[in-house]
Amino acid sequence: MNGDLRKELVTWEDVDRLIDTLIPQIRSVGSFDAMLMVTRGGLIPGGLLSESLNIRHVLTAAVDFRATETAGLMAWPRFLQFPGTSLLNGRRTLIVDDVWGSGRTSATVRGRAESAGATPWTCV
Repeated sequence: MNGDLRKELVTWEDVDRLIDTLIPQIRSVGSFDAMLMVTRGGLIPGGLLSESLNIRHVLTAAVDFRATETAGLMAWPRFLQFPGTSLLNGRRTLIVDDVWGSGRTSATVRGRAESAGATPWTCV
């Protein structure tokens, strides 16, 4: 782990305020037919957002990057779980995760959702 990694602890009240801040921003770009939550961190904010935005078609994705010392950030993604194409095809899909590190998880999930026929939007 990187010792310089910034961490911030938040309370449930903070999470509630953050969700309340996100909702009008998300609504400003239109409605969504589906939500794809990236495990594990995207489950809590995704659940709260799906309830507030009345998104009932809620799916999960789990991706792992098996980093080795030689591969570093070049590790290939391995999808542990991802919805089938028929669940995403033709749907305007909000992808929710809790953190943005290098951006590769979000970009990988977005790319796979797009290749399944979704119109993906990310929310981190």
